[in-house]
Amino acid sequence: MIDKIKMIGFVLVFGVFWSTALVAVDTMTGPRIEKYLLEKKRKKVLEALVIPYEADTIEEVFTTNVKTEEIDGKTIYTAEDGSIAFEFSGPASQGPISGIIALSPDKEAIKGIAMIQQNETPGLGSRVLAADNLINFRDKKVVPELLIVAAGTASADNEVDAITGATLTSKALERNINKNVQATKTLIGQ
Repeated sequence: MIDKIKMIGFVLVFGVFWSTALVAVDTMTGPRIEKYLLEKKRKKVLEALVIPYEADTIEEVFTTNVKTEEIDGKTIYTAEDGSIAFEFSGPASQGPISGIIALSPDKEAIKGIAMIQQNETPGLGSRVLAADNLINFRDKKVVPELLIVAAGTASADNEVDAITGATLTSKALERNINKNVQATKTLIGQ
């Protein structure tokens, strides 16, 4: 009986100690993590809006060049030229993807795309979401909708060549872009 009481006492003391330690670490690191995540999102917004910045000027460049507005719970980032950017997300082949998409001032073409999070297969699906591939989406029309077509066949203003071997990720990206663009355009009255 005494051994059980000692064991319960040990577990309680041990649990309280480590719980307190974890709360203290969370309290100390929480603000730093929030600051990092805000800076990361602002960096992605600047990338999508194709606004140049240096690593140490993200905050200044963002506040100088981008206006932020909340509309029905969605954040819309507006650049000085009238381009808008917003977060998009949705399912992909291996899990959820999220990023920032920017539309031209007339809201009919993609100005840029920057990924925030993705879990696609390295070397296949992840190539579709890589920055060097997302450049191919610039100036592509989203009206009536963006189409990702078989590699080497893109010819229309709203078509982007797919990456061979990454069809599922390409089609998921196409669906997510079209769905989020249409929803956002409706939200802002376009």
